[in-house]
Amino acid sequence: MPPPLSDSGNAAVVVAHPGHELVIHHYLERSRPLYFCLTDGSGGNGQSRLESTSRLLQGVGALPGSIYGRFSDKEVYRILLDGRVDVFVDLLNELAGSLIEADIQCVAGDAMEGFNPAHDLCRALIDSAVAMVRMRTGRVLQNYEFAVHGDPVATSEEALVRLELDESALGRKIDAAMAYRAVRGEVQDALDRFGRGAFAVECLRSTSASAMLEQFEITPPAYESIGESRVSEGRYREVVRYREHVLPVISALGIAIPDSALSHHR
Repeated sequence: MPPPLSDSGNAAVVVAHPGHELVIHHYLERSRPLYFCLTDGSGGNGQSRLESTSRLLQGVGALPGSIYGRFSDKEVYRILLDGRVDVFVDLLNELAGSLIEADIQCVAGDAMEGFNPAHDLCRALIDSAVAMVRMRTGRVLQNYEFAVHGDPVATSEEALVRLELDESALGRKIDAAMAYRAVRGEVQDALDRFGRGAFAVECLRSTSASAMLEQFEITPPAYESIGESRVSEGRYREVVRYREHVLPVISALGIAIPDSALSHHR
């Protein structure tokens, strides 16, 4: 196994759903991070993904953190729809405390992409936790994001950390993804769409949450239209809305929200 990345120190990975770590599988091999995930990845079918992620973490020498599949996906959406902002504030305090206790120097996690509200709130939690660690300890953590949705190399030019996988590392990554039963179909689809070579580079970039929040003031995030479609299909009863449900949480976490959203939020 490759040695830990010498420039990152103790590392943590924070994701919304188990399985996202497959995107940066080689980074996990290199950094052997403390791993946090907000949900169990059960989605609409109620089947937890944690067992598969536990096997993956053991294989790369990573350890689960205190927040490990804390909620089902349905519970997260219910918490959002019910306006229970306090749940996310409690998560923030727990995450920041864990980062301090483990002397974490580097955090990587989901990007804010507007595709799934849990992904976006995960990024807000990370950014807020990093700020809280600095406030409490004076330590400035390296804070990286990685894209979960779409073309894996579309933003490679923005990468601050770029890992180019040799054939052995790429083979381990694809084998791990295909062994992850719950996402095997998605993995095969991605391989068909982008090709094997697209997964031979892993890119970590600086957080783009502020830019995405500005964008959401102009164009609502995609999860709203996705939710509308699923409500019309009878799969969901309510739509998670950015302004009504997600923005109040982001504001409560201490993330600076665009001026154009302030009057509405008040």
